[in-house]
Amino acid sequence: MSNHNSILEKNFRIIIISDTHGYLDSKILNLINENDYVIHAGDIMDSNIIDSLKVISKHTFAVNGNNDNFDFINDVEIIESNLGKIVVTHGHKHSPRYHESLRAEFSDAFLVVYGHTHKHIVDTTIKPYIVNPGASGKVRTQGGASCLLLESNNQNFSIQLKKFMNS
Repeated sequence: MSNHNSILEKNFRIIIISDTHGYLDSKILNLINENDYVIHAGDIMDSNIIDSLKVISKHTFAVNGNNDNFDFINDVEIIESNLGKIVVTHGHKHSPRYHESLRAEFSDAFLVVYGHTHKHIVDTTIKPYIVNPGASGKVRTQGGASCLLLESNNQNFSIQLKKFMNS
């Protein structure tokens, strides 16, 4: 059920989104350019979102959420990078102790990306690091759509939350 991919560059940027529920906020879409990778951690609910992301990004990685059943998307994606293994899963099967459960299942990862809760979290206390971009659409966004930017420069990295407040 998982697929292995790789990001070969030492310098890269990944836009991490989740829980679009059929609508991707245009402010997030405007962040993405042809040199960026995109990770969608599930609950896509409209394949046109993935099609659009594939057109504007270098590569798009996506997983099915509990509201998805796309046959062209896996439930888990594993991406090899110079930082280590990045695991993408929707996370709904890891409730209620998400971080503990994800760390146990993917202990060899550098980073685990999940969605489902609609709450943005960057947990870099211990490896594997656990992140959730929150909701990137317009459903249960906690005040506005959000995403994460993961940037790698050689072996250095940063993870930044981008939150777009509702107007």
